[in-house]
Amino acid sequence: MDMLIQDLSFDPARTPGLSERLLRSHHQNNYGGAVKRLNDIRRLLEQRPDGPALNGLKREELIATNSMLLHELYFDSLGGAGKDMAELMAFAISTSFGSVERWREEFTAMGRALAGGSGWVLLSWQAREGRLVNQWAADHSQSLAGGVPILALDMYEHAYHLDHGAQAGAYVEAFMANIAWDKVCTRYQRAVHAASSELAAPTRHLGDSQVLDVRRASRFEQAQTMLPGAVWRDPLQVNTWAVELPRDRPVVVYCIHGHEVSRCTAMRLRAAGIEARFLAGGIEAWTQAGLPLTPRSGVT
Repeated sequence: MDMLIQDLSFDPARTPGLSERLLRSHHQNNYGGAVKRLNDIRRLLEQRPDGPALNGLKREELIATNSMLLHELYFDSLGGAGKDMAELMAFAISTSFGSVERWREEFTAMGRALAGGSGWVLLSWQAREGRLVNQWAADHSQSLAGGVPILALDMYEHAYHLDHGAQAGAYVEAFMANIAWDKVCTRYQRAVHAASSELAAPTRHLGDSQVLDVRRASRFEQAQTMLPGAVWRDPLQVNTWAVELPRDRPVVVYCIHGHEVSRCTAMRLRAAGIEARFLAGGIEAWTQAGLPLTPRSGVT
């Protein structure tokens, strides 16, 4: 079955710094061309070639497939106001890079360094370490094993030359100003949940685990209660306090709803050699189940 070309999900006439002419040409010729090329390659593969011909076609299939997928991610990353980053996304990036500013500095520097050449800059979720990483890709055939790209910056010249000529830096800034952060955040949430579901600790079954409250500092300061015996730890500083945890005792972390904050914290602790899980449903589910709570203690 042939792959179909997906329509643009935003109005290309309303992307400051990226003209409608540029975006439509990029979409129709480069992305559309990758989809058509992939369909042609798969028809040739249906003829069951062997030896060098088979391997050559499989290589071309990989390149065309990744070109299709990365272009779809690129276009789906556009159409928003680049400064309107959701609180959760800002937190996720800060946890992985130290700050949003530090991430942006590295991401854009990687893009500028590809000027005059070809390649991609990707923000990817890396489940092995429970963090986001910036990935450099010289062509369509490179990818981070186990990584899930959630934001793609196309640095092939066809992505910017019509508008910016050799001024790749201006194009990078225009791209950053048009990122649809709501869509990036949705992809991030899906990637985290898919990678962490098996780490859920059921409510009522914490056993002798060390319990850590990892609600964000602003949320913890507003809270009135916490789980009995729990100690608060700042999820932004997990690399600092993880070394203090014993390796011979399991750990259960919880946030408000049992979503990205506690899931990512558990995954990062496991990467540090700690048997960590997250509390399913967070403190909200614990409270709804009528389980005991204690007054919030001071921040540690």
